[in-house]
Amino acid sequence: MVPKHVLHDTSAYKYAVFDLDGLQADAYAPKGIHGDDYATLRALLPAERCCYAVYNLAFIRNMRPVAATIFYTWLPSAAPLDERQRYLLEADAAAAQLSHYDLKITSAQTSDFQQLAATHKARALLRRRRPRSLQP
Repeated sequence: MVPKHVLHDTSAYKYAVFDLDGLQADAYAPKGIHGDDYATLRALLPAERCCYAVYNLAFIRNMRPVAATIFYTWLPSAAPLDERQRYLLEADAAAAQLSHYDLKITSAQTSDFQQLAATHKARALLRRRRPRSLQP
């Protein structure tokens, strides 16, 4: 189980997965890990249960490193309808408990949990506002 103070501090990890009921153990990966982080994140998504995920995306924009924290609401079609509705309704409250996030994505498809898809959405967001540069 991830301590809630760690879970809510989005600067403390690369990604985290958590649910409302504690039926699934919270999972997170400390910053500094390498590899296909989205593949690992996708593997942690339950096929028949809803959950929330947070991912700290880093990419290059205009030859500068940029960071965007993405809050995901995972609503798989195999999850019960009442659970999907509850997670959707409580997404804003769950996201508000985080120390920071830039972008919220609601998804029922694992294809949204990919570096390219996330970078595309983050770039579109950053076109509308000033980017937050990565600290060295």
